[in-house]
This record gives sequence, C-alpha cells and structure tokens, in this order.
Amino acid sequence: MNRRQLLTMIAAVTGTAMMGGQRALAYLPTEVGTNIFTPEDAAFLDEVAETIIPATDTPGAKEAGVGAFITQFVSDCYTDEEQAAFRDGMETLKAQAQDRFDRPFEDLDPEERREMLQAASDEARDQAAVLAEAEERREQSLDIQPSADTAADEQPEEAAEPELHWFTPIQQLVLFGFFTSEVGATQVLRYEPVPGEYIGDLDYDGGPAWAT
Repeated sequence: MNRRQLLTMIAAVTGTAMMGGQRALAYLPTEVGTNIFTPEDAAFLDEVAETIIPATDTPGAKEAGVGAFITQFVSDCYTDEEQAAFRDGMETLKAQAQDRFDRPFEDLDPEERREMLQAASDEARDQAAVLAEAEERREQSLDIQPSADTAADEQPEEAAEPELHWFTPIQQLVLFGFFTSEVGATQVLRYEPVPGEYIGDLDYDGGPAWAT
C-alpha cells in the first residue's frame, strides 16, 4: 500500500479527505523541526492512538510512536487555523472524559476509553456525511447556469458551511501515523521493498522484458 492508497483508505474510514494529506504528499515547504506541542501532548495522543489501534498479536499505536508523529505532522502540515482546531479537539476529548467519568482520559479503563472514542467516531461519520451532502449541493449549484432574469434577482445568502467533527483529524492522523511507521508497515501491512532485492543473474525465457 503506497501513501496515496493509504489516504484513500483513511477517507473511506472517516468519511472525508484527510486534513493536511495533500500538503504532505506535495512536499510543500514547511518549517520542519518546530514542534508546537509538548511531550505531555504527545503522551496523551499516544493513549488515544493506542485505544484506536491497540496492541494485540501485533504492536499497537503507542509502540509505533504515533503520538509524537501526530504532534510533528500537525506542526508541519496544518495551517494555523487547523492547528487551533486540532488543539480544541484534544481539549474537547479531555473535557468529555472528565464530565462523563469524572476522571482524566488517561485514567480511564480500556472499555471506558473505547466507549468514548466509538461514540465520537460515530458522530464524526455522521458529520462527514453532512459535509459530503453540502459539498454535493454546492457543486450542483455551480453546474446550473442561471437565466438573465434569475441572475438579476437577489440571490439568497448561502447557509453556513458545516464544520468537520473534532474527532475526525485525530482519527485520521492515528491511522496515517501508524500505517506509515516502520512498525505498521512491516509488522501489520505487507511490506515490499522498492525496487526490490537485487538479482544479478536471472534466467531469461525469451519473453518480453520487464518494464519495471
């Protein structure tokens, strides 16, 4: 699975395109190395990530260092507005854990953590569907060519654009961080080195040569 295939998979799982994904693939210049998060933030995100991808007979997200990856990715590939929204999402999760269980997220047992994140994931999928419908309506409206009379009429104000659910970028980055890590790529996915091992003496059967 290459990175573009992974982004497609993440979009299918979360219902919307991955935030910052295209900027990462396009290799746009960023101020790499300036991490706007703290080690405590990374540790918190490790706990969240481990709940989404726990260790079983294969390593989990914490072993892959997903929390640290997320803090660097958000620092490098998110806009200021997206960074602020991501921080708000972290704070929302912390507040919900405190309100619901009267304990920090880190102190919840595994079942309580799963219950919280499953509910957030369901809400995020529903919200992504609303966003997709709004985008489809917008595209359809652009395809309609108004008549001269219609164009002269005062057009109604557009409805406010629905916002992405706070859990969506967290979930997306957990999946992206894990499956692009060495642990996720080699111990969970099937890893094929490119261009592959070197074979200096290969039998030739007279057929067409390989293109790659």
